[in-house]
Amino acid sequence: MTSPLIDMVTAFAHRVDARLPPDWARGVPGDLSLLAPDALARLSEAAGWAAPAPVPAKGRPKPQHFPLLAFSERTGWAIADQWTGEHELRLLTGEGPLSLPWPDVLDLRRPAFPALAKASPQHSALRIFAGALFSRRRLLVEATIATVVLSLLALATSFYSMQVYDRVIPRSGFATLWVLTGGMLVALLIDFLIRTSRAFIVDREAGEIDAQMSEFFFARMQAIRLDARPPGIGTMAAQLRGLDQIRSTMTSASFFCLADLPFALLFIVVMMAIGGSVALVPLVAFPLALSAALIFARLIKSSTDKGQISSNRKNGILVEALDASETVKANLGGWHMLAGWNRLVEDVHEHDLHVRRWSSIATSTFSVLQQLSYIGVILVGAHLVSAGEMTQGGLIACTMIGSRVNGPLVASLPNMIIQWGYARAALKALDALLAMPTDHQEGKAPVRMKLTAPELRLEDVNFKHQGAREGLNIPALSIKSGTRLGLIGPIGSGKSTLLRLMAGLYAPEQGFVLLNGVDVRQIAEDDLRMPCCYIAQDYRLISGTLRENIVLGIPDPGDEAIMAAATQTGLVQVIQDHPLGLGLPISEGSTGLSGGQRALVGLTRALLVRPSLLLLDEPTASLDQETETRVLAALQNAMPSDGILILVTHKLQLLSLVQDVLVMRSGRVVHQGPSSAMLDKLRSSAPASATPSPRAPLHRVS
Repeated sequence: MTSPLIDMVTAFAHRVDARLPPDWARGVPGDLSLLAPDALARLSEAAGWAAPAPVPAKGRPKPQHFPLLAFSERTGWAIADQWTGEHELRLLTGEGPLSLPWPDVLDLRRPAFPALAKASPQHSALRIFAGALFSRRRLLVEATIATVVLSLLALATSFYSMQVYDRVIPRSGFATLWVLTGGMLVALLIDFLIRTSRAFIVDREAGEIDAQMSEFFFARMQAIRLDARPPGIGTMAAQLRGLDQIRSTMTSASFFCLADLPFALLFIVVMMAIGGSVALVPLVAFPLALSAALIFARLIKSSTDKGQISSNRKNGILVEALDASETVKANLGGWHMLAGWNRLVEDVHEHDLHVRRWSSIATSTFSVLQQLSYIGVILVGAHLVSAGEMTQGGLIACTMIGSRVNGPLVASLPNMIIQWGYARAALKALDALLAMPTDHQEGKAPVRMKLTAPELRLEDVNFKHQGAREGLNIPALSIKSGTRLGLIGPIGSGKSTLLRLMAGLYAPEQGFVLLNGVDVRQIAEDDLRMPCCYIAQDYRLISGTLRENIVLGIPDPGDEAIMAAATQTGLVQVIQDHPLGLGLPISEGSTGLSGGQRALVGLTRALLVRPSLLLLDEPTASLDQETETRVLAALQNAMPSDGILILVTHKLQLLSLVQDVLVMRSGRVVHQGPSSAMLDKLRSSAPASATPSPRAPLHRVS
């Protein structure tokens, strides 16, 4: 069970906006006392954090140091949030605020929370993309060789012009001209072939990298624990769209210009060899262009980040409006959704306008720099030609080489800045996905086990949903093999959460959920999911066919077995009424079947699985009484005698199907006993008007 010290550290983390994983206190002893001076150090060590440092190192804490964790002999550990007088500190304790004289506060510390907002180096999205790129070393070598050849061919054009003006025209050497022209045509053909081949190779490899990264991040998204996922599913899905932005940046023509960057220095050296001091012009202009690019990149950084966030939220509200269209229409919510959509559109346009404004300024700036560089080369070169230090052909060659230095690269800088800005924002969003905890700890091999005669045990389990004040608190619960258990309680009492913890879909913040003595988080996924069948209140289907949903995640047993199971649940009527039978199409969002029919799909699958651990979260709530009784009886018959059945229900008559009943209230187990005794107690305590009748079978336990 949780301790006051753990609760205090959690509250402190919330005050300083530190993100802690839901299970951060998993290894922290629950008996740590607030009155122990070394309790905070022991907690930090158990949580895997660095030792809490004293703040400040010397003297009195200043306003910017707060809040802090303070220890005094009178209160033990508490949160110090401010000075209330010249020599008094205000401490937030479990009994409320308390002011203590400064000398009475013996120690002030700040926990060394891990920086969860940032992905670890091995889990950085940029490192993952870089790893995929560098794993294709042959591509990099070929692209580098192609860039070197293309840069040398660019020099050939300049030398061609210089030879024509300096040697061919003065001497009328047209035979030489034709030879030079023929050589240039061959060079241009080679240039065309190399550029085209390089583009084809890079596009092909970029497609493979994109497929590899898409698979990785999609699998990673699926592996994120359900309790750790952000509330906005549409927004979360939009974060994956950043892969397209990164891919387009990698394959864009401007990206290739970065490879020309080292050759800019080579071109300047060639200009110096031809024209001497004329090379000073690009030597000054080129660093200026790069400096301006860095400045513009910083100016648009904030807008690209905010624009990416607003765009993701816009996608989220679009998904929400489409998914909840029935509720929106029935409750006149269209105006509310439209207002939210328009606000986000305005935000996106505002940020994009800021980016476009700086992009226009950058384009104009780089254009002016190009023109100034050209004018500077002509200006300096004219004096050198007049002084006889350079030929006219050399001047023309220098202008062409100078345009190569400040041409394609500088001209592509504005677009490159914008693309990289959005790509960097997309990488940041992917880093946020990588920082979320997954179902299984990476680097640890899962436990392989055959689940027979299951036994469930919960030890000191605590769990709270994000932002909730109270949560589930189960000090101890043991469920033996062969148990048929009913779970009842008022709405919001924690029944569904308890089932998800047992199924391994949620991870407790503290404590353990043990299946045959092994933490469910350590069991290999296929070894856990196959014998453990969890059916939620609102069973969702995936797009595809009815057959694909029935045999989802299990080997196809064949039509005969599927139809036999469907006959027992009543789903056979749906199959027979549709001309495509088991090929009945299921659209995105589970459309095509009613809520009761979707439940029958899940129950039919459970019959095919024959699970040894069956967790039912009111799956029959949308079924009629006859179908409900038939389906539950079929499930009980299909389960092994030593299996466990846990049924969440609000219907008293279903408790006759179980042996024991667990009553929950406010996240705690308030009663546990035989179902017969519990039924007698509930019926005797219920008002006469609420007595179950054949026409009114539904009752809510309160």
